[in-house]
Amino acid sequence: MKKSTIIILAILTTALVLIGLFLWFILYESTTDISQNPRFKNYLNNPFIVTRPVALYQNPNLANRYSDYYVDSFSEEDTTLLKKYNIGDTITFTKAKRYFNNHVGETYYLLGREKLDTGETIEFEYSLRLFEYYPTIWETDEEFSERRTPMKDLLK
Repeated sequence: MKKSTIIILAILTTALVLIGLFLWFILYESTTDISQNPRFKNYLNNPFIVTRPVALYQNPNLANRYSDYYVDSFSEEDTTLLKKYNIGDTITFTKAKRYFNNHVGETYYLLGREKLDTGETIEFEYSLRLFEYYPTIWETDEEFSERRTPMKDLLK
């Protein structure tokens, strides 16, 4: 083989390996059960009183991490409303999970169970992706402000 052919093959092989490593890095993801983590343990198996209207939705086309069912205060197109939680209703979470990928970073989820009017028991998720920036469905605005105060002190 000519020396130039060997050099071209070496460059192509190196480029393919680097592209493969880059794609692996972008596509890497992992999930972890963090139910025993002290940061999330207090949120589990305790009924929370809902302080803002939310609903249980189903969307099999949404990129939910753990379930086609989710609780949120907004809906997107192509969602099915399954249940409304009014202010004063309770909601209980039974598991905590962590999702990580190199593209988005870490996202935390609380998972709960709900029995629908049809008798079916489903598992739903509640994303804590904006936990640091917005109140949760069980916090009042005052409670959120108190929780955020130590973080504001750190940013000064």
